[in-house]
Amino acid sequence: MTNLTIENKNRHYFFTLSLFLMSILLHQSNVILGINISFSDLFCFVLFIYMMLQRHLSIPIIPFLFFILVSIFVLSAAVFFVPFKFMYYPEPSGMINDYIKLAAILLYFIVGYNLMKLSKMARVIKWYSVFGLVIGGLGIFLTVFNINVFSSALFYADIRYRGLMNDPNYYSVLQITALVYFSRVKKMKVSYRYLALGVTLAAVLAAGSKTGMITLLCYLIFRLIEYTFHSKKKIRVIISQLFLLAGMLLIVLISYHTLQNAVKDIASGIPSLERVLYLFTDFHSAITSNGSERDAAWNGAFQIIQHSPIIGVGIGTYTNVVWEVFQVTDIAHNTFLQLTAEWGIPLAFIFFFYVIYLFVKSANAQMINKESNDMIRDILLVLLVGSMAISLNNARILWLLLGALASSVSIGSKSNLKEVVLRRGLNR
Repeated sequence: MTNLTIENKNRHYFFTLSLFLMSILLHQSNVILGINISFSDLFCFVLFIYMMLQRHLSIPIIPFLFFILVSIFVLSAAVFFVPFKFMYYPEPSGMINDYIKLAAILLYFIVGYNLMKLSKMARVIKWYSVFGLVIGGLGIFLTVFNINVFSSALFYADIRYRGLMNDPNYYSVLQITALVYFSRVKKMKVSYRYLALGVTLAAVLAAGSKTGMITLLCYLIFRLIEYTFHSKKKIRVIISQLFLLAGMLLIVLISYHTLQNAVKDIASGIPSLERVLYLFTDFHSAITSNGSERDAAWNGAFQIIQHSPIIGVGIGTYTNVVWEVFQVTDIAHNTFLQLTAEWGIPLAFIFFFYVIYLFVKSANAQMINKESNDMIRDILLVLLVGSMAISLNNARILWLLLGALASSVSIGSKSNLKEVVLRRGLNR
């Protein structure tokens, strides 16, 4: 074996190890010295440098130019507009911290874009999902048997399991994204799929996350609709399935109070379940009280958007402005409102339109790897649903997969163009 072959093998092992560690550590995030840090950042940067040195790195021009435009707007808003409009002078450290976050999400976008081109995203999703299920299983075990050894590290307020994340709601949404792989991968036993679903449901309950429960229900409804109408079936089969679903719903409604009492009995022994129970007994209280107070957070974001609709408030300013001016103590708890308040309506609209474009394009185009593409789309869908109640604008997995989806659309468009050109050539 030549030295060159050994060197290539070592490079391959190094790349694979870095890819593996980045994938599993996407489930880890902690606030250290006021900065949200994940060890996946280190390995994402390593992969970026490696691909650059190996000349496998491409920079998507339009997203990169949009990042430059966003940078100019948010820095200008923070430095010049916010002191004039709101009489608040942002701390330089806060702006630097938030700009590092902005640069990090660009890094994840570019790495995801290139990993998709190298056909490595299937591995990333697999490792990420398996590790997510392991973390969820650990949480179920610790919650059911009331083991408090790691409560300070793995639990929020000693009762809500949050895994390796700093927030139980964020953790629960990541658990649901991990479920996507087990429900979508073709070579998977049905029993394993149901096991993954059971672990995910129990993990969300252990987190006591109302956001996670709503997100899980939305995703299951989406998959049910897809299975009913998008699968190739005869009309009579579809009708019979609709009748079956209607019958099941009727049974649930008839036995609602019995089920409610049963859930109450179970929740009485597990405090984290009591929070989720509010969704089924008092939905309004579930989002306005008991630690949620989403209505106040959303109202604060709306107030900022109304006062600065075009340019937003920039970076490093939101928390202080929303408190000092509108007496709201928290971030928006909604990714769409958070980005709009920070970037302004024009830039936020362009970004949201781009995301919708990627979804539509990926659904209609003939992708080279449809299975991976469907997983990426579903995970992003879960994150966007979860974004209605938590701010995921800096979520690493979101930007990694947006980059991957942009790459998939680009590859699909090029292959479709080649197919059209080939057909024209044959027709001539």
